Amino acid sequence: MSFELEIQATIILKKMLITRGYTLEEDSKEDFTVRGFTLKNRIICFICNEEKLSIQGIKEYMSIMNKENYNRCIIIYRESVTSSAKKSLEIMEYNIELFNISELQFDITEHELVPKHEKTTKEEKEELEKKYKGKLPNILHTDPICRYYFFQRGDYIRITRKDGNVIYRIVK
Repeated sequence: MSFELEIQATIILKKMLITRGYTLEEDSKEDFTVRGFTLKNRIICFICNEEKLSIQGIKEYMSIMNKENYNRCIIIYRESVTSSAKKSLEIMEYNIELFNISELQFDITEHELVPKHEKTTKEEKEELEKKYKGKLPNILHTDPICRYYFFQRGDYIRITRKDGNVIYRIVK
């Protein structure tokens, strides 16, 4: 894995965190660790040095999270995640997101075919629930744009297309 891929992933990661509302703290150039915070959350991000992300690697990252008092984590892995690591993430009560390094080689929000996505306000959500009674089209929480913005199940998303048309989706 080349040094350039790590640099590019770090740049996109920082953009993603800023878009999510985080203020970036210092970052470590040696191990590609990025830290950010909001009023309610602190997040730490790692680029895994190993080809496969194992349960041992996750335990090490969790130990850093606990020691430094972070409540969210993003781990960028290189090739794959072992099945035992995936299973452990399902049962853990930690907020850990995984991204493959190839997913962070360009900013998907800047692509010409990707319209602007925004989470609706509480008032808009209530209006939409009254008007459509839960019959809005869905967007999956696993969709790359939902993962980028960290949209969660139940969120209502306003999508503004380039021609000015506005459509709504509910995250499932």
